[in-house]
Amino acid sequence: MDAFRLYTLGTSAYLAAQSLPLLLTPKLIVSLLATEVRGITDLETYLCRTLALVLLTLSASIVLLSGHIPLGNQATAPITKAQEEDGAANPYASPILVITTAYHTLTAFYLYTQITWGFSFGFGSGLVLSALLACFGGWVSMFGMDKGRISKSTGADKRTSGILFPSESASGKKKEKEKEGKRKSLSSKFR
Repeated sequence: MDAFRLYTLGTSAYLAAQSLPLLLTPKLIVSLLATEVRGITDLETYLCRTLALVLLTLSASIVLLSGHIPLGNQATAPITKAQEEDGAANPYASPILVITTAYHTLTAFYLYTQITWGFSFGFGSGLVLSALLACFGGWVSMFGMDKGRISKSTGADKRTSGILFPSESASGKKKEKEKEGKRKSLSSKFR
């Protein structure tokens, strides 16, 4: 399982876990939040259950749009290897990643501001989980979306970059090839 799929499944599970108490026990949630003992109003029940359904819908949308469950058009059209390498197989992967990472970052920031007033277990656990998912989402957006070009013989990554740290061995081989090419062209001129 690649990092993107792991991230989207983790995000969906986290959102579903947040929605279940709101959906199943809104009276318990409101009684824990209220300072005085009183009954739950119909509006509070409605808002708890609606928020739970929104979280479940978001969780299901993430699973569907991330490509875990093939959609109608994708199941009939075969995906070529070039499309899979270019990311054309799932056009919704990057937007889902950006939106959910932003959500987790904003949620972690909000929970951090609430903890500064006083620590509670709910805010603390939510902060840790949201911050972990935000960091993992950032990592996946930077490093986890590209498929590396791994050499079958050596196991090394074939992509090299000479912007900050030039590869001396690669540039040496390139210079040797250029010299051989010049020698061949010179020898062909004198024939």
